[in-house]
Amino acid sequence: MSKANIGDVWIVLNPKIKNNKNSISVELEKRPCLIIDDGHGFIIEKSNDYLGMKITTKNNEIRKREIKNWYEIGLKSKSYLRIEPPIKIEKEQLIKKIGMVDKYDLYMYLNELSDYFSKDILEKIKQN
Repeated sequence: MSKANIGDVWIVLNPKIKNNKNSISVELEKRPCLIIDDGHGFIIEKSNDYLGMKITTKNNEIRKREIKNWYEIGLKSKSYLRIEPPIKIEKEQLIKKIGMVDKYDLYMYLNELSDYFSKDILEKIKQN
């Protein structure tokens, strides 16, 4: 398996919690993610894991950013980047690299993620 780099879009095995009436289960689903930290400590401390932002085709929530060149990246349909806390991705979860975003778009996505965290911190300060 090749190494994931910052800006790559990978299909990953993502755990999904299902809450049935009598039980809770975890299923693994294949989902595209944008790699934003390759373990070198770009966003958090150095580790063997990656950080990724989830990609979805649903645009029904507030914190989404349209991926303009979704087709060129290798996504199957119009997609959106979810602006929310990134997920930890272990090497074993990486399935297949499908493409990469250009540096300008990556900068914009990371800037928006940074704004999200800044606003969240400001809201918590206001509440205290």
